[in-house]
Amino acid sequence: MSAKLKATTRYLLREQLSYLGVVYLIVLAALIGMPLISAIFNHNLTWQLILNSLSINVGFIFGCFIFILPMLTYDNFKLLIQNGISRKTYWRARLLNIICLSFIGEAIAMAYYFFVTNPIAHRSFSAGFKYEFYGQLYGNFFGAHNLAGNLLMDFIFMWLAFIMLGLCGMAVGSIFSLLTKTVRRIVIIAVPILGLFFLGFLINWLARTSIHLNFEGLAKFLGFLVGFTGNNKAGALNPLIATGTLLVVSVIMAGIAYYFNHKLKIKNA
Repeated sequence: MSAKLKATTRYLLREQLSYLGVVYLIVLAALIGMPLISAIFNHNLTWQLILNSLSINVGFIFGCFIFILPMLTYDNFKLLIQNGISRKTYWRARLLNIICLSFIGEAIAMAYYFFVTNPIAHRSFSAGFKYEFYGQLYGNFFGAHNLAGNLLMDFIFMWLAFIMLGLCGMAVGSIFSLLTKTVRRIVIIAVPILGLFFLGFLINWLARTSIHLNFEGLAKFLGFLVGFTGNNKAGALNPLIATGTLLVVSVIMAGIAYYFNHKLKIKNA
């Protein structure tokens, strides 16, 4: 790793870790502080209410964060490119940053779930795994009693899922950074409206038409992507197949981000 890549990665990681800390503080204040303040004013504050307020989905919060933050491409690009950092180095630093940040985010999310949320719900460690997102989908594949293996695969799977989200945000942000502010506003407003219009048109057309469309092939393909095997003895969903899907999507998103990242230019004020 070159000195410039190392310094750029360290700079981005420190900056975004500080943003993550601020986001967690704001979310904790909103989701925990407001109900407690309301309970105090209504004179119904109890210890159980305090505990229940702490049962938040830290993983979901981080998933939103790791998708949205990489969209903010241009400001750091402008700063770093003016300080001698190439586009390739900037892209590689952002990629390494997403990998490291996702690892930290998943470690925090898993620790919070198993050591805060799970005890509040009065569940054992193994029972809590079955209620966790990965556990509900893929918890039976390696056997219900293989807790260590399941937890390791859980961590790897969610880490890759966060990396994929971050790279998706990075790809979208690289594309958006090439647009002018006016065009970005039009896209942000027009795309959801056109999407809803198209969805309504499609539903109305399917309701009126006499043509019976067969989505069995599409359903099987989507099922394969998420690891559906149909083998209930080993577990109906295979996390190894789904992990492969995450890797493939991540590579595609990284390639898109790389392509558009090399087209970024400093804009005139």
